[in-house]
Amino acid sequence: MTEPRTTPVMSADAAVAEWCAASGRGQAAVTVLDGQETAQVLRDFWYVSRALGESGTFNGQHVLAFPQWADGDDPRQFQRLLAHISTCSEACTHLGDSLMVIGRHPQSVATEGEATPPYPMLLLRGFATGNELPPVDEGEELPWFYSDDDDDDPFARFGETVEAPPPATDEEVIDATTKWVDAVIVHMKVCPFSGSTYRAGLPVGGVTYPLCAATTAEELYQAFWQEVENLRATDEKTLATVLLVAPQFTTAGPTAESKAAAAEAFDCFADTLNDALTTLHLEEQLQLVFFHPQYTFRDGGERAGGDGAAANYARRSPYPMVNLLRTPQVRAAQKGVPTGSVYTTNEDNLATVGAAELGAMLEAREWAPLLEKKFKAHNVDVIRGV
Repeated sequence: MTEPRTTPVMSADAAVAEWCAASGRGQAAVTVLDGQETAQVLRDFWYVSRALGESGTFNGQHVLAFPQWADGDDPRQFQRLLAHISTCSEACTHLGDSLMVIGRHPQSVATEGEATPPYPMLLLRGFATGNELPPVDEGEELPWFYSDDDDDDPFARFGETVEAPPPATDEEVIDATTKWVDAVIVHMKVCPFSGSTYRAGLPVGGVTYPLCAATTAEELYQAFWQEVENLRATDEKTLATVLLVAPQFTTAGPTAESKAAAAEAFDCFADTLNDALTTLHLEEQLQLVFFHPQYTFRDGGERAGGDGAAANYARRSPYPMVNLLRTPQVRAAQKGVPTGSVYTTNEDNLATVGAAELGAMLEAREWAPLLEKKFKAHNVDVIRGV
């Protein structure tokens, strides 16, 4: 992970320091960041908040200022960003437990006793004991409710049941992942627009497999937004799609209870990223698909068991993964192959192998038998150059 770059513009540093002094926050640490895109802002926020939370000793205040954020002038977009961070707290280890975030914006009504902030800012407040909220200034409202009720926290339940195996080496993770993509996604035709392990999309572009050693949501959020930025900054023919692999995140042990808890925790995390697409209005740029060894489709029917259970193996990868796709490419693909047709064909192909055999292959990390079989092709009207 690369550290966020801080801007060298001293006037911004001075303006934030002056605001802190005028607002009774003279002891706060200050970081002025140069992120211009929302993805960069979120990447840098997660870097700093994770570092503070993981220290276990943060009891003070830390001010993050974003003077160059292109969308930061819009108070509505700023509130959307705060709302998204609030949603993410449901999956986090530190945020909402020993760390809270409060926003300040130049166009918002100034809190009593504070000056108008010069830039969009996020105030991180820590309390290392984890037993009580830090003192709140008079008139200051918390952006969300903090609760100690673990019954509503899938990550707490996951922490109680996890018996994860030792992590595989990077080479083992990439080998298993690419073999699975080759056999299931490409050869079995789960994705009709994946021409090979490293080429996919319309127009055809590269596929990358960045690894993230995250064990917490905070770490994976940081890696995710870095990949969003990488996708935005790279030509689609060079990089069409990203498979972000997180082999140590929500990885379950051998028991059924542990597997169920891991799947629930990963679903919670996935929901927070889907929320980002709608809350931050990113649907026109980005689409997401999620994979997990215990993935189960939510559409009911027999997919939780019985004859329809094999369909889940379209999303049951050897390790947890987030697939980042470009929305224009997804829409181009949907014109050639209707989504419903893809699902139906995949169900038929997976059913010819069966849930038991697919489960055994996943357990053994061995999909060679699939390469010996032929599978029904999708009803593709338009696939060019794959």
